[in-house]
Amino acid sequence: MKYETSVSEIIERTHDVKSFRFNRAQGFDYDPGQFLFVTILSEGKKITKHFTISSSPTEKECIEFTKKITDHEFSVALDRLKIGDRAYLDGPYGDFAFKGEYPRVGMITGGIGITPLRSMIKYCTDEGMKSRITFLYGNRNQESIVFKEELDHLKKLNQNLRVIHTLSQPDEKWTGRRGHIDVQMVLEEIPDYEECVFYVCGPPSLVKNSVEILKTLKIQDDMIHKENFPGY
Repeated sequence: MKYETSVSEIIERTHDVKSFRFNRAQGFDYDPGQFLFVTILSEGKKITKHFTISSSPTEKECIEFTKKITDHEFSVALDRLKIGDRAYLDGPYGDFAFKGEYPRVGMITGGIGITPLRSMIKYCTDEGMKSRITFLYGNRNQESIVFKEELDHLKKLNQNLRVIHTLSQPDEKWTGRRGHIDVQMVLEEIPDYEECVFYVCGPPSLVKNSVEILKTLKIQDDMIHKENFPGY
């Protein structure tokens, strides 16, 4: 579905990550984890990039995507958007999706790679799905955790959700896990990993390393869903 829309809200998630919400057209349906193409104007010309939808289908009023702000042309144009500015959406696309169809799920990501997983977790929580989800989320420090407050809130609402944060450069006050996600961390946090379907997304290097970890644990290909995030 292609349609013209406008910016309804802009939310600062961290010092360099923002969520952009657009009015959702009637009849625009999608599965948690899918992506769309976003077209905006930059200095009088149209530019288009694809983004994973970070909102949940249960959020009926808006379509949201969440972006790390960089010096790329598209990112700069996004950062200049204001409430009411026009945009064009085309989608949904992609088969990296989850609607609660698996009883046991492991999720692995880092940084801005959280966006499709946020959609899945929010959807499963809102719909009361019984899937048991363990979410391993790596970041540099406390300030770089995207959706931190919301994840804390969703954990309270969903007894089947566990969120494990691990930081590579935490300060001395941090009491959670430290270091990068590795085989030992998966063994400790997801002891029933053999029963899980895994969702892995993020930068190509993170996806590659995460898949290698799962392969070391003898997880079969058909139990691993993966999605690479290009940087722009």
